[in-house]
Amino acid sequence: MEIILNQPYSFCQLGKRGNQEDARFPDDNAPQGYKAAFIVCDGVGGQDKGEVASRTVADAFGEYLESFDLSKPFTTDDFSKALGFAFDALQKRMKGDSKQMATTLTFVCFHAEGVFMAHMGDSRIYHIRPEAGILYQSEDHSLVNALVHSGNITPEEAINHPQGNVITRCMGYVAPGQNRPTATTYTTKDVEAGDYFFLCSDGVLHRIDDNKLINILTSDKSDKNKLEYIADLSKNSSDNNTAYLIGVKEVLTDVEDACESDVDETSPATKPITTPPLQKNQPIAREVEPSNQTSSKFSQFIKKLFK
Repeated sequence: MEIILNQPYSFCQLGKRGNQEDARFPDDNAPQGYKAAFIVCDGVGGQDKGEVASRTVADAFGEYLESFDLSKPFTTDDFSKALGFAFDALQKRMKGDSKQMATTLTFVCFHAEGVFMAHMGDSRIYHIRPEAGILYQSEDHSLVNALVHSGNITPEEAINHPQGNVITRCMGYVAPGQNRPTATTYTTKDVEAGDYFFLCSDGVLHRIDDNKLINILTSDKSDKNKLEYIADLSKNSSDNNTAYLIGVKEVLTDVEDACESDVDETSPATKPITTPPLQKNQPIAREVEPSNQTSSKFSQFIKKLFK
């Protein structure tokens, strides 16, 4: 399989924040000579130097991929090594800076056997086919999302939930002897000409819901104008807002491919979405719940929180 892309487009805006804590790779509104891998990170608000964490992780992934041949398959093991490289880079920065810095991660990589996607936190990935709608949407790692899936609250109650600013997984400080948090990964071979892959930080989600995004991407505008419109809608968001829009121009293959995913909670591969996404306007996480708790500790945390 060979996936040929249209020119990707991106934006990175302050919104109503005083400093920029989002980061992206490639760090360009219309990257040229790029490898077919894209990253959006959002430094976790309420933590020290989120802008350092997001920039460090985005750059580390970019550096690792410089020597990788994406004409070959990109596997879960390859991602695990890239993630480890980024964690090591972040850990080194923490020796001279705050150990509280943290960031979300979204990662999309086009390779010889399809598209590899991974995320941590509440930044979002979409795979959209204009005539079919959303084929894949990453599920936010948030306390509210966990409460919905456990049946403690309804999706409607989640919209304005008082704990909507708590995330349960991110890239940040890991104490000695503890395991680093995993990312949710998903691989698909179901890729067609005209498909879009959209990565964004939560600041974009404050201004655009799923239906609005689909309507924009199915319009007759050029890809550049589509993203410019999204940027215009997002520019007054209450948070920094960053996005990447990658359109598929052509897919060359001799075989009929199908979606597949990897499941392994002990590595950066975890299960794909098996339930509908939480809510188009899902509350956005801005605080960090420690990412290495066991399920029992997490349950205790929820009980204590809502006592």
